[in-house]
Amino acid sequence: MSKRVLVIYHFFYPDDVVSSRHMSDFAEGLAKRGWEVTALTSNRFCRDPKARVERREEVWRGVRIHRAYRPAFKQSSNLGRLLNAFWLMVSWLAFVIRQPAYDAVVLGTDPQFGYFMLPFIRLMKPRSKLVYWGFDLYPEAITADEMGLASKLAYAVRPVTRLCYRRLDGMVDIGPCMRRLLDSYGHRAVRATLVPWALSESDAPVKPDPQARRELFGDARLTVLYSGTIGKAHEFECFIGLARELRRRGAGISFCFAGRGNRYDELRAMVSEEDRNVSFAGFADESQLAKRLSAGDIHMISLRSGWEGVVVPSKFFGSLAAGRPLLYAGAPNSAIKTWIDQYRVGYVVNNSSICQIADELCDLADKPTLLQEMQLNAVKCYQENFSRDKVIDGWDEFLQRILLPRRSS
Repeated sequence: MSKRVLVIYHFFYPDDVVSSRHMSDFAEGLAKRGWEVTALTSNRFCRDPKARVERREEVWRGVRIHRAYRPAFKQSSNLGRLLNAFWLMVSWLAFVIRQPAYDAVVLGTDPQFGYFMLPFIRLMKPRSKLVYWGFDLYPEAITADEMGLASKLAYAVRPVTRLCYRRLDGMVDIGPCMRRLLDSYGHRAVRATLVPWALSESDAPVKPDPQARRELFGDARLTVLYSGTIGKAHEFECFIGLARELRRRGAGISFCFAGRGNRYDELRAMVSEEDRNVSFAGFADESQLAKRLSAGDIHMISLRSGWEGVVVPSKFFGSLAAGRPLLYAGAPNSAIKTWIDQYRVGYVVNNSSICQIADELCDLADKPTLLQEMQLNAVKCYQENFSRDKVIDGWDEFLQRILLPRRSS
């Protein structure tokens, strides 16, 4: 008899935003492993709130999709996000109450505070196992981002969050720092760490695209790339300091920041005309992303202090999958630093280590075979620990483990 699972998330196929792709791949992967999967989502696209999917019901790659209508409130405004969240929670609960019991219900972290539904789902479907997958955490993201009234209101939500989490049977985090934050609520659920995989996977380091490399870096001997969101959770001061040290040495090592976000202009303002080994590029769509990522020999990744455990930058997994070692700047107790140290897949730079890292990068630029070894190690690390098949196999095992007591009774 098939095991029935309901996956609830704000955005889903055909939306191409990263988290939608992950949840769609996740649902498809469970269906391939014998689960009867229903996806409960919205009829809106993340990037364009006015655009919508016309088909309210369809079957896609073995997944039954139900799309609840959602007004076109802007996700870019705090009020809009809250209105969207409230509307969807009411609509989704109305759907759940009409359905037969599912073996498991997996709830993602968009919309924010979606876990408010958990006590109601528990009342409506007491036999269903409830599982939460934490991509990012609320109210912690608000506390890390805001000061004043917003932080106080976010902190006041914590008792409600604790109540909701205690209705869970399974709690899935994406790193040790996030697990510590979730454990602070005393949720008593079975725990697992299952990360978001790279959207593009390869069996070997991706070969650089000569044109993309030349456009971004000119004739640099070693290239260091930041690709993705340039936002409030990220910091860049150490990267700029390192680039200036390497420029002073005439090392022939160039940096490029390619992306978009609410700190993009602030980052550009940090760079002067003298910083000739630092360049900028806009956001690349998915059709061009693989070429862009291939242009960097090393990928930069950052996370500001205070954000550790709240989010885990997904570009970490994409970089390893492409066979690119990492240059990390940020919170010293983050999951990213832990993994870099554990698997030896890159460098950690801070204000006191800029000269040391500059020495190591100069050595790397002089020894192409050493760079090749690091890139091979990055791919191996990804395949052995973070690949899509490995993570979804982990999900399959985790869900079955949660179901065992009831299904065997």
